[in-house]
Amino acid sequence: MPEPTGTETALNRYTALYEALGRARPKPDGDARPFAAAALIRAPQGEAGQDVRSLVQRTREHFRTLKEESGGWRAPSGALRWIYAAMMAAQSIDPQRYFALRDALKAARKASGTGTLYAGGSRAALILSLSDETTETLIARFFAIKAAIKPPWWRRDMSVTDMFSAAHAADGATPGEIVARRDAAEAIFAADRVLKGHKREGARLCTLMGTNPHQVVAGFDALRQAARAEKKLRHDHDRTMLVAWACEGLEPADMAAIEGLREALPRRCGGAGHARTRLAHQVLIADRPAPPGTSISAISAVIAAQAAMVAAIVASTSAATTVTSS
Repeated sequence: MPEPTGTETALNRYTALYEALGRARPKPDGDARPFAAAALIRAPQGEAGQDVRSLVQRTREHFRTLKEESGGWRAPSGALRWIYAAMMAAQSIDPQRYFALRDALKAARKASGTGTLYAGGSRAALILSLSDETTETLIARFFAIKAAIKPPWWRRDMSVTDMFSAAHAADGATPGEIVARRDAAEAIFAADRVLKGHKREGARLCTLMGTNPHQVVAGFDALRQAARAEKKLRHDHDRTMLVAWACEGLEPADMAAIEGLREALPRRCGGAGHARTRLAHQVLIADRPAPPGTSISAISAVIAAQAAMVAAIVASTSAATTVTSS
């Protein structure tokens, strides 16, 4: 019997995590469970305590801690609480450090002059928790970066600004170098007829992931054509996904792999459409080192992508049911 491929191994691990999350109590609801499994799949392999049983047990423990500390209203709430718990378990984040960073962000917000914190600083605190630096250093760097990259009010999305500010702060970057790299990348995207409408998004991702924007622009069309050639993926992706995939370094052959994974995922995972595609993508890259390798920015990029993905899914679910779930 042939050895399973890397993708098959990741899919098997994802399925095992998904099934394990559905057993015992407490357990994620139908919206949260597939994405909690997607967060857990990126846990480092081969390390003690990173087997399926241990990861799921820690996720449940972190969920209880978040619920006890946050109550029924404080962020993260709803489905996102399970996602945060899974991310903490996968990346060995201490909940108490997360709480301390979140409280420090809120305490320093007013003096920073940078405006409100998205979700009370919960998403920024999660990403900042990846760093071992002191709270004071991280908080100061976060607000300095946020002040440098905050867009004008008419196109401001604080969830995005806080997420990227935290990722860069956790990675130890300085405001000046981030702005310079973003400006240079944005100019490259702006000069391209197809991608100019995604210049800011592309520049943000290239800067975070350390990707060469020239390579993204050069390879984007082949990636788009490959996605269009897949029967089901053709209708279940958008250009925003393609831009992100190009910045991650995905290649045309990966589109067929995503299509295959979409069909192989447990039937209840993400239903259909974009959500299922995003899950398939997470399985595809589970064992790939995200650019630039093993640095904190790579892990931050993964968490940022997962947090954005889940927020989008929760928002779309809320719109469809007219119930606010986050």
